[in-house]
Amino acid sequence: MQRPQDLNESQCQAVNHSGSHLLITAGPGTGKTHTLTRRIARLIPSLKSDEKILAITFTNKAARQMQDKLTALGVRQSQLFIGTFHGFCLKLLRDYFERTALPKDFKVAAPEDIAGFDNETLKRISQIKSSQLAISPDDEYKAYQHYLRQNSWVDFDDILREALLLLEDENIAGELRRQYRYIFVDEYQDSNIVQNALLKILACEGVVLTAIGDANQSIYGFRGSRVELFRRFQEDFNPAQILTLQENYRSAPSLLAASGQVMGGVQLLAQLETQGKLVIHQAATDRAEADYVAHQIEKMIGGLDMNTSRRALRSFGDVVILYRLNAQRSVMGQALEHLGIPYQVSQKPKRNEVYTDEDALGQNEEILEYNIEKVSLMTLHAAKGLEFPVVFIIGCEDNLLPLNILCHSRESGNPGSTGMKGDPKEERRLFYVGMTRAKEYLYLSHAKRRQLFGQTLIQEPSPYLADIAEELKAYEAVKRNAPKKDPDALQMKLF
Repeated sequence: MQRPQDLNESQCQAVNHSGSHLLITAGPGTGKTHTLTRRIARLIPSLKSDEKILAITFTNKAARQMQDKLTALGVRQSQLFIGTFHGFCLKLLRDYFERTALPKDFKVAAPEDIAGFDNETLKRISQIKSSQLAISPDDEYKAYQHYLRQNSWVDFDDILREALLLLEDENIAGELRRQYRYIFVDEYQDSNIVQNALLKILACEGVVLTAIGDANQSIYGFRGSRVELFRRFQEDFNPAQILTLQENYRSAPSLLAASGQVMGGVQLLAQLETQGKLVIHQAATDRAEADYVAHQIEKMIGGLDMNTSRRALRSFGDVVILYRLNAQRSVMGQALEHLGIPYQVSQKPKRNEVYTDEDALGQNEEILEYNIEKVSLMTLHAAKGLEFPVVFIIGCEDNLLPLNILCHSRESGNPGSTGMKGDPKEERRLFYVGMTRAKEYLYLSHAKRRQLFGQTLIQEPSPYLADIAEELKAYEAVKRNAPKKDPDALQMKLF
């Protein structure tokens, strides 16, 4: 059979695979969604009239993108369920509520509903719920769960756990296996132990599971995701085959080489001949860093290209500024405002007066407007799945990337009260995710001195910068204008 023109050899092999479960390892820019949707479209005709395909994503945005692509391929919405893990599980709880211990009118708690609990307590309980099947509840856990149930609420993590309890009923599990003959999971590296347990129940007795993702982009360990689940796919879902997509259609070859070096020699095959540029800039302070970034954007957008004497081809919407912590955003925003550069900040949605299931399912996602002429500002985590012609990563400093900050609070007298430390391996993967958002230009900036959480930090460059070969880097310093000469003094020299 002749290979379709819109699929390369590896993609075609994944689309046409049959006979076992399948894990597709797909690096950034390798056509992950395209491959997944083409495989779904190929399998649709083999379904019986009462069967559907179940396609699971990790964000509502990814679900919408997948739905749009499948609609363009002629797949009818009635032939599949596309949504997040939480969306699918919430549907199960609504459909089978009489078989659960939940009241018919249960609701998903909004962040404001549980605001009375300490943030650290909420994080700890969420980590427990997402990373342990068996839980030994302490007093705080019991008090929190009692508060939820007293108000007929479930929290975000409960949606998955209650669905798992529901599927212990073999009659219900069997119904779902007969209904969903094929299961697809996007971004499989982000799955947690409860999601893995759900898939083990559903993906058996003839049900075929296709998962796709990239272990090098696993960045949600703080939410309970376990990258080892990705690596043990063949053990959990036997028999299974692993296929790899390596051809990258997003980034310039030089940028792809640099990001691969940061990840310890990851090699993707660049398919674009675009000329890329990677710039390293050191600033004296975080304010000087922000001014530098703003001026670079101003040059790209507003000025003439001095080398070609043509108008610059960039627009504000082509640019994203990424940072590790939201605390870095304020100074950057001030610098952009000073030059009149329009920008938008990704942020979680505000609660509507009527809090629906749809609102609840979007509570952990950050909203960003697309196709508008504004520079985007967001955390490295929020940039997952996006791409931009021009990417700035600010704060490329040891203690920020990788994150390891111990801030001293004089007011509280507790020197460790605002300490933050990321997992070293995950921090490296996070930086890799940021680098691989860039198509053509990548700017990595760092400051010698930074104001953060009310104190001045003396910073060193991120160790990740040293992993990039020197021939791939361009160093850029701020050009200082020479002081203007006094015309009266110059006149006197003539006599």
